[in-house]
Amino acid sequence: MDAYKHVVYWHDTERVTPRPPLRGNADCDVCVVGGGFTGLWSAYFLKEAEPALDIRVVDARHSGYGASGRADGFVTPTIGKDIRALVERFGPQRALEASRAVGRSILEIGRFTRRNRIDAGYEANDYLMVATSPAQLRRLEEDRALAERMGAAQPGILPSDATRALVDSPALLGGLRTGGALVNPFRLARGIARVAEERGVTLYDDSPCLRVEPGVRPTVVTAGGRVKADKVILATNVHMDAFPPFRRKVVPVWTYAMVSEPLTDAQLARVGWEGREGLVEAKSLLTCARLTQDNRVLFAGGPAPYYFGRDKRQRNMNRAAVYRAIHGEFLRFFPQWQDVRFTYAYGGVADVVRDFAPHFGALAGGSVLYGYGYCGNGIAATHTGGKVLRDLTLGKETDYARLLFVDGADRRPPASFPPEPALFAGVRAATRLMDWKDARA
Repeated sequence: MDAYKHVVYWHDTERVTPRPPLRGNADCDVCVVGGGFTGLWSAYFLKEAEPALDIRVVDARHSGYGASGRADGFVTPTIGKDIRALVERFGPQRALEASRAVGRSILEIGRFTRRNRIDAGYEANDYLMVATSPAQLRRLEEDRALAERMGAAQPGILPSDATRALVDSPALLGGLRTGGALVNPFRLARGIARVAEERGVTLYDDSPCLRVEPGVRPTVVTAGGRVKADKVILATNVHMDAFPPFRRKVVPVWTYAMVSEPLTDAQLARVGWEGREGLVEAKSLLTCARLTQDNRVLFAGGPAPYYFGRDKRQRNMNRAAVYRAIHGEFLRFFPQWQDVRFTYAYGGVADVVRDFAPHFGALAGGSVLYGYGYCGNGIAATHTGGKVLRDLTLGKETDYARLLFVDGADRRPPASFPPEPALFAGVRAATRLMDWKDARA
């Protein structure tokens, strides 16, 4: 058995010098709680729109430490886990508008990294949604038909031989090529933080938010000080449950990944993957694979457990049974790589909401805003969300402020989850139901 390093691989690709924590009291125009993608993009876009704004960002650790810097690095036009439900509720036109907005974010993130010289390993290689069973082939056909109903042109489903010509895995029965990119998410987050700081945004590391005191001008209370602001943006992803209005709106579901040593030229030659596309299996609990900048293979998926009592502790990264399951899936996809040695094995929590789609909006009074609910598909959607929160914060009626993600007259915040122990039982039952549906798609 490999002696895995239970450290997020991406975190080892860039050294972090923490910024000073908040000490004492501060007063500003906008205080952002959370230094991940949602918070950083919001701060950046606000500063870009209104350079005179005094914007402060507080983070419990440092920018990119949480879910943003643990993502697998797939930049996709995903707008939720259940696009069919969004089409049924809002109609194909509004679903297409949201999808196109997130699709634009894929390109804009690439331009942002180039313009600001951020070495985030951005590769506009597209990604392949692949089928490894007849049921998954049917799901690909259904997804393609739904996209056409929305008015989005789609290529045909690739047969097995054409799919394997792109990624030579014997498990692949077919595939659908979709626009997208790959990125080092940690370096991207660190880069956004640097650029925002250069524009005049103040960032405080090691400053966990203890509470937000309401008022006409709310106050963010941290371990070392207080920030009074005209507007507060809550952008803490899975940790939104720390705030009373969101206590039972999100469930922390763990996702896991393994990263190998750099592959040798001989190992790379065994699997034709010249295009370096991201690979995603067509099922609810995704299995995915990709190559990193230094030609390591990242393989993620397998179990997506919820641990009783909303357990988010880092000790859950040390789960031998999970990594055995992931490694077994890896060999199902790539039996040619029996000798590939994995050195990193780690996990993190995704914020799952009842309707499986992001939510943005403002609490009563309008001085506290929020964005969350990406369900593990947030790299591009957070960029779009940053523009949504910019316009909501500035009170502007724009196309972004009217996207179907925004809570308002035609969309309510997600329903609450039940308390324990019903939550634990319900999540397990929902997981089994998704597996059953996937097998019979």
